[in-house]
Amino acid sequence: MSQLQQPGDRGLRMGSLGVAAITLMVVSAVAPLTNMAGVLPVAILFGNGTAIVPAFILMMVLVLIFSVGYVTMARHVQNAGAFYTLITQGLGKSLGGAAALIALLGYNCMQIGMSGMFGPVCTDLIKTFTGLDVPWWAFSLGASALIGVLAYRRVDLSAKVLGVLVLAEFAVILILDLGIVIQGVPGGFDLAPLSLAGMPSTSALGVTFVFAFGCYIGIEATTLYSDEAKEPKKTIPRATYAAVLLIGLFYSISTIWIVEAAGTSTIVTQLQGLGDPIQFVFNIADQYVGNWLAVTMRVLFVTSVFACLLAFHNHVARYFYYLGKEGMVPSWLGRTHDLHQSPHRGTIVQTVIALAVIAAFAIAGLNPLLTLFAWVANIAVICIIVLMTLVSIAVIAYFTKNPELEPNQPLKTKVMPALATIGFALVAYFGISGFDILTSAPGPLAIALPSLILIAGIIGAIRATMRPDAIRRLNADPV
Repeated sequence: MSQLQQPGDRGLRMGSLGVAAITLMVVSAVAPLTNMAGVLPVAILFGNGTAIVPAFILMMVLVLIFSVGYVTMARHVQNAGAFYTLITQGLGKSLGGAAALIALLGYNCMQIGMSGMFGPVCTDLIKTFTGLDVPWWAFSLGASALIGVLAYRRVDLSAKVLGVLVLAEFAVILILDLGIVIQGVPGGFDLAPLSLAGMPSTSALGVTFVFAFGCYIGIEATTLYSDEAKEPKKTIPRATYAAVLLIGLFYSISTIWIVEAAGTSTIVTQLQGLGDPIQFVFNIADQYVGNWLAVTMRVLFVTSVFACLLAFHNHVARYFYYLGKEGMVPSWLGRTHDLHQSPHRGTIVQTVIALAVIAAFAIAGLNPLLTLFAWVANIAVICIIVLMTLVSIAVIAYFTKNPELEPNQPLKTKVMPALATIGFALVAYFGISGFDILTSAPGPLAIALPSLILIAGIIGAIRATMRPDAIRRLNADPV
């Protein structure tokens, strides 16, 4: 039994996940087709223009830089609590407790916020094929319940479901890329999409990077699966780098071809002429490959959002489980199922929360995309940016206190984390100061929503400080 494993708790399924499975779990949370078909057109239309292409590339580089210190430190910390674990070891118990609840808030917000996209896209799909007008909330509530059942079972079932869906997402976008390359584009290919000059206004630069970073959310969660990984000290670093490179190259290359296909000088005008910008990529697919691909992409767009919901639910359930073991949330959450060895209690709690929030937005008659998705999911984006900034600082502090763990490795333990700290601090500033631009939330709400992050941090710090048994294993000696 592990140090914090409770009587009757069998723990998670040890050695059940390899590099490929973990990579698929976190890449599914990134939802590649959702970002390409849903977020990309909105980001371009929002005032970013074609500058979103180099922003994707720069964010990939920044996340890779961050990953160097992240996985280096993670090898020396015997806990799969991800960010809050590392922050505790590097910066102390109070900041670790703050990070724990910020992470819990962030992943809950992402899972629940994505429900605000899932419902409407399902409604549109059903209406297109059958003419029936089913309310969005029926799909959002149904998906949350189904995901609860899948997650309650066992992690390898979820990995198989996610694997099939995410491979199909990559396939349809790659087919579109190939079709564009084979047919060629008006005026021929050029390097215009690689230039930040494609931005209509330099004032949008900060928001552009926040948009781009938001498309990488979920990649950082590889360490959550440490207890279930085969040879975790090898599997987790490999899965982390593989996920960042896979999704980063996918975004960068595919976005270049899509922008080229639409025409770098006219793409913003085209998007402005569409009533629904989500139709943009589908129209490109119809033009360059055929209606069959456009229809397939519409269906997979729905399954892409579903895969994202399932992946983030798995993340949240594991946070509840680990925080229950650490004393940061009620201890009864720190138990796994006797048969499935899944964090079933965290799954139940997250499902109930999601159903309650979705129901509240539905009863209030609010637009799910403009409120539930835009407001709640962007809280998650800011949470993760703040956490990645703190982790980068924690890596420097940790190896300063324990230089013998990585001797003669200043690039991994000092330089890369310092660069990541600067980069993510800037992105955090842009996200918080421009929250009203990102979400179109009314003035007071644009202040209140990101303030939830501060409130969660304060509660977490107080709980970690006041409870002697909180985060016990995180204060163990490095290994």
